[in-house]
Amino acid sequence: MAISGVSGFGSNNEYQSWVDQAAADKKKLEESLGIDTSESSSTDKTSSTTDKKDTSSTGSSYTSSTSRSSSTSTFLLSYKHNLTSLESASEALRVGSRNNVFSKYETAMKDLQRANTDEDKAAAQAAVDKAKEDIVTAVKDFAKAYNNAVSFLENNSDRSSTVVRQLNSLKNALTTEDAMARIGLSYDKSGNLQVDEDKLKDTLDKNYNSVKDIMGGQFGMAERAATKASDILDHASVEKIAGVAEKQSKANSISDLDDFEIFSKFALGGAYNLTNYYAVGSMLNTLV
Repeated sequence: MAISGVSGFGSNNEYQSWVDQAAADKKKLEESLGIDTSESSSTDKTSSTTDKKDTSSTGSSYTSSTSRSSSTSTFLLSYKHNLTSLESASEALRVGSRNNVFSKYETAMKDLQRANTDEDKAAAQAAVDKAKEDIVTAVKDFAKAYNNAVSFLENNSDRSSTVVRQLNSLKNALTTEDAMARIGLSYDKSGNLQVDEDKLKDTLDKNYNSVKDIMGGQFGMAERAATKASDILDHASVEKIAGVAEKQSKANSISDLDDFEIFSKFALGGAYNLTNYYAVGSMLNTLV
């Protein structure tokens, strides 16, 4: 729906009213998250006045006051995204999780052993091959998610000592390099986890249990990484992670940011998206 689709909406006055209300709502959200933007706002406002003409005092104030909070909010959302992605990638490999790739492979192998006719054997073998590829894909997805999480924490280690501790904890979550080498995993010169597909597939054929134990076992890489990621998400303080001033906050951990995350993703569509949200809400109010 275009902005002009609602009668009486679209004037500068109405738009400015919406901006004012959005700024007020944003302030409430910042307070609930414990984000302090007062210092950044003051600095940005001074710079804005010096460098360019102020065509809208309210709009200028709103823009300058979002600079630090936007950075912090983006960091927190990216932080949560990277760790939840690592959790999800780990779940596919953990033998204790439902529908893990190893269970599917073992089921396919049993079906192959029970197959009697050539047709059944062919179908069962295809299922085994597919399950084997799924294991390789899951290991590669895990490596990618792990590398992304470590890289993100490294790039933001200057935010707080908490991030540094979590980075070191995550780096120590994996098994020894000797154990990884047995199944085709290693670190490159930059410290990224690499997967040798040929070596991994060969090990699956010759020593399947080794891959299962090292990657998905009770003390395997996926279990250890998932435990670290979950612990960070469930217990890490938002203020300590982001390096902002501690306040009484409704968001005590990254896991508490769900509602904020949902709205932030919607807001990424820009002013047009938010304006339509306002317009639709106004229309619904007339019907209630």
